[in-house]
Amino acid sequence: MVSFLTMKTRLSRLPALIIIVSSAVFAGALLGPCADQALAAGFKDVPDSHTYRVQIETLAQLGIINGYSDGTFRPNEQVTRQQFAKMVILAMRINVTEDDKCAFIDVKKSSDIDLYPDNYVAAAAREKIVVGYEGPSGPIFKPEAAITLSQLVTMGTRAAERPLYVPPASYKSAWGNFDTTHSIIARVAQYNGLLRELAPPGVSLSSVSPLTTATRAQAAALLFNVMGTDMSGLNGRFLGDSTDLVRYFRQKTGGNDGKFTVSLEELAKMYVKYGRRFGIRADMAWAQMIHETGYGQYGGDVAPEQNNMAGIGATGGVPGNSFATAELGVIAQYAHLAWYVYVDHLSDPYCCMVTQPANGPISTPGDPRHFQSDGSPHKGNVRTVYELSGKWAVGPNYGTALRAIANGITVTCGLW
Repeated sequence: MVSFLTMKTRLSRLPALIIIVSSAVFAGALLGPCADQALAAGFKDVPDSHTYRVQIETLAQLGIINGYSDGTFRPNEQVTRQQFAKMVILAMRINVTEDDKCAFIDVKKSSDIDLYPDNYVAAAAREKIVVGYEGPSGPIFKPEAAITLSQLVTMGTRAAERPLYVPPASYKSAWGNFDTTHSIIARVAQYNGLLRELAPPGVSLSSVSPLTTATRAQAAALLFNVMGTDMSGLNGRFLGDSTDLVRYFRQKTGGNDGKFTVSLEELAKMYVKYGRRFGIRADMAWAQMIHETGYGQYGGDVAPEQNNMAGIGATGGVPGNSFATAELGVIAQYAHLAWYVYVDHLSDPYCCMVTQPANGPISTPGDPRHFQSDGSPHKGNVRTVYELSGKWAVGPNYGTALRAIANGITVTCGLW
């Protein structure tokens, strides 16, 4: 059995815990860019081809990160420690109020109206995401100091909500033992997939020094991964792979793969692929598919050949929309989820309205219900799976049902 650490303790005592738990364990592709180089969330310097375009845009749409007044994001600039403290609090939906009083004497006090920076830093300290330093006159935080990559990883990992698995003694991390604190946490982070894509394509993680200054783009990349541990959040990275989705499905059905028009393996790969593309968790979308189709058995208004795995347009005897392929059905599900999640359109050609033909299925990628009745796009008022209740589907328990499924999907660790 694999041991794990609950992140409710926020990893403040992680080095000691890992030594103890590890001993027990030892005993036992995105498509090509658009022709018009669409810009992510309006950032002039983040084209569709940018390595971290999805991560930056997802976090910008959710208000976790912001750009500058000149319309740029400046992905290669530094991040200060207090800036990242605010980012991680927002990314993990951790509550912060004026009641959060900052004990670090070098953090500037904000007004009684603005929370940043002191209240966000205080909330991070409250959750043991940060611990600070001992100064000559009291505890200090070094708020204006540029955060290093190792500090970025430590703060992000401490903020994880879902329990993280402890690597076996045989597991070798990319950065090795570069110090006595951050290296232990980085090892757990890598084993659990939190460092995926932290190094750009073609660059090995081991060749990136953890002691270098982190960039704004790397901050977005890490937080995108850490959001995958949010037990009810819809955004971020699914930290497993398609085999984890298939395994859960078959465990629940006794090996019955359902009545889909493609193999279960193919379907799961589509969910992972387009989840990454839309910045929406594949485990949450997979859970929604399971709930809507009854583990692929259907039996309601929607028939398997409609390739409508999310029940889009199906209400009270109306069969809903039909799609020419399973892939188009998966795209429509994610595009429709984007309708609920994001304030603005994603800079993606598939985040668009498509029309249901009168004499056949939809044959182009997009969402047939992509606009509000007044013609305006996206509500952008859903952040958690619970908030889909009464919006995506009638009734108060829809989100609860999806969360129960998604939280039962275990992820394979140590692959990245």
